Amino acid sequence: MNINQKHKTLKELAEGAIERLRQLPQPVVRLSGPLTSSAYGYEKNLERFLKGQNVLRDKGYTVFDYFEGHDDEEVIQSLDLPWVEVMKYYHRPIMETGLISESFFLPLWEKSNGATLEHQVCTRVWFKNKLFSGRMA
Repeated sequence: MNINQKHKTLKELAEGAIERLRQLPQPVVRLSGPLTSSAYGYEKNLERFLKGQNVLRDKGYTVFDYFEGHDDEEVIQSLDLPWVEVMKYYHRPIMETGLISESFFLPLWEKSNGATLEHQVCTRVWFKNKLFSGRMA
């Protein structure tokens, strides 16, 4: 698969995610933070994400998880693209829809290239950015 086909795949995945996002009751929030970076490692970071999303849901938020119930993450990983391209063709179009009203950032988000880019996009499109303060234990 050449680079243009990979970008097309990301765009198609983003369109599917946007359609899922449109089905959610508004307002919708997003949780962001390190997944593949930081001292915790992927599995612990994923656990932190899932706990954080549950805390937000318990507080009454509608949380949009790009990957929940879909194989987007596996497809994206199989494309073997730099994170900046995944951000450009997958995450950014979703965030720029205006359908996500707030983004919560887990501790150590600034150590993640992806979360840092998400923070920049959120700031540019006027999301409310909050540091996640939910109890993770």
